Amino acid sequence: MGFIIPFEDTDLAFRTRMREEAILMLARLVESVGKRPEDYIVRNIFPSHDLGFANDQWVVSFTTPNTWETKIEISVPENKFIVFYGYQNNSANPLTIALRFRKGTDVLEYVHVDNLYSYRYPIGFFAALGWKENEPLAVDFMGRAAGTDNPILIGLVAERVNVRVSRPLLSDLITEIQRARPRR
Repeated sequence: MGFIIPFEDTDLAFRTRMREEAILMLARLVESVGKRPEDYIVRNIFPSHDLGFANDQWVVSFTTPNTWETKIEISVPENKFIVFYGYQNNSANPLTIALRFRKGTDVLEYVHVDNLYSYRYPIGFFAALGWKENEPLAVDFMGRAAGTDNPILIGLVAERVNVRVSRPLLSDLITEIQRARPRR
């Protein structure tokens, strides 16, 4: 099972580091297919554009309690790379209790999120998980009951410049991260 760290148990430096690690993972994914980070921008995930949702609201419906239900299943498009590193839930009565991240049939990680609901802010962070272009991406959700929930996957997308936006460049973000980190 993946380890999730509640927002309230972190400080700004930790949250910044988690985002930086996600950016660096995006750069590694881009380079792993022989492409250049300077040709890519980084932005937040949009549920419809990036994950196949009907619109850009983070909404899932559960039909059967305590059963894995696939809510995201796509092939990552050409020139797009996706990294997840956190979770939050905006429901007054959250239903999601666990997530299962897959590349096709290979399970990468299970993340149990039920413990977050005892905190004031139901937000948590986990080790970054990444997908590169043309890879199958699936996320299964488990709910405690039938009904509608608002689980949000915190993550980033790298895509070619000017597909949707032209800034910030992935290479510029990497330079900023390297400047901010102390030399070892």
